[in-house]
Amino acid sequence: MFTSTTLLVFILLALSIGNSESSPAHRGIAKTLLGRVSDSTCPKPLYHHQLGKQDGTVFVQQKGHYYFVTVATSSSSTFDLLLDTGSAYTWVGARQENQYVEGYASYRTPQIIDTDYAGGVLPIHLRANTYCDILVLGDLTANPQEIGIPIELSRFPAGLDGVLALGPSVLNTDLGRDGYIIPTVVENLYSQGAISSPVLGVYFVPQNVAITAGSAGQLSFGSIDTSVLTTGVKYVPVSKTFPANEFWGVDASIVYGKKPILGPSSGFLDTGTRRISVTSDAFTAYRFATGAVVDILDRNKRLTITQDQYNNLQTLSILIGDQSYDLSPNAQIYPRSSPDGRIFLVVKSINADIGLGFILGSTFFQRYYVVFNSSSSEIGFASHLYTQSTGN
Repeated sequence: MFTSTTLLVFILLALSIGNSESSPAHRGIAKTLLGRVSDSTCPKPLYHHQLGKQDGTVFVQQKGHYYFVTVATSSSSTFDLLLDTGSAYTWVGARQENQYVEGYASYRTPQIIDTDYAGGVLPIHLRANTYCDILVLGDLTANPQEIGIPIELSRFPAGLDGVLALGPSVLNTDLGRDGYIIPTVVENLYSQGAISSPVLGVYFVPQNVAITAGSAGQLSFGSIDTSVLTTGVKYVPVSKTFPANEFWGVDASIVYGKKPILGPSSGFLDTGTRRISVTSDAFTAYRFATGAVVDILDRNKRLTITQDQYNNLQTLSILIGDQSYDLSPNAQIYPRSSPDGRIFLVVKSINADIGLGFILGSTFFQRYYVVFNSSSSEIGFASHLYTQSTGN
């Protein structure tokens, strides 16, 4: 899903046609944390809970193919929020049976958020009142944190209560604040002294593994969790190419086996989408190389292959910086098979006219640890415990 804005509306319309499973986003990482102008609608907290810089880890859960975490507000209400590195405005209260309730630290602001999410599994229109409140994530507390509470919400994935937005704060520039940039959860945790640096580490476990492991991964705020890594972290700068530089974007090329299918290009990383999206030309090259066909009876028109074709499936390599991040045959299929024996591939097509070469969704995060550093505008990558897993 992508939040539409004046500058990107045509890009987003293209995505809504060409990408049925992307995540909320709209502006990019054009400014760093130290250079931003913060909004002043939230008063200084009356109740301060920080215990000094401690960093922290929050365990991730999964519903279907959505990754989420549970947060709490000052009323002790809890909400399951979709993880989204493509947007920067956090909101809660999507479910009628689990509405936001004002607590001891709630403060209603005069602002209203009105935005559309194009692309994505479910196109969404959100109009929301805004509150300042405490937002508790595990042992960490953002105090205060501005959040949206829906007045109008067209639809949202069942069982989820909203979005924990993990993108850079400049994505919030177009939310009607006369140039003010609303701080994100990560930035507030940092500026309020809860974490030592504005760093987020994302670790996802493949879905079938998560069922038996009891956890779908974790978010590390302020530092990275080396206990889940099997290699060191390699950093690259955020892409300078438009429009990838408007997101958590990187420059990369893609190779299937020994066959290049996408030359040097730019794209971005998106926890809110499951699949790996590439240009139509790259998609066609991948389809022919694998022998896959588009399943016209499938709602999302996914590529399917036979068992024999799967047995011959080769590695799909994402080349970023001087490193190759390889996706094994197991990592290229989801689900492993349908009840009638079809095997679905995770690669899909996006419209090349939008200027993006690729979007790396949760399939990529299931195999590689990703670090987002707001202050240095860098993204880091490392292999983790399930990089070579045969589960998905």
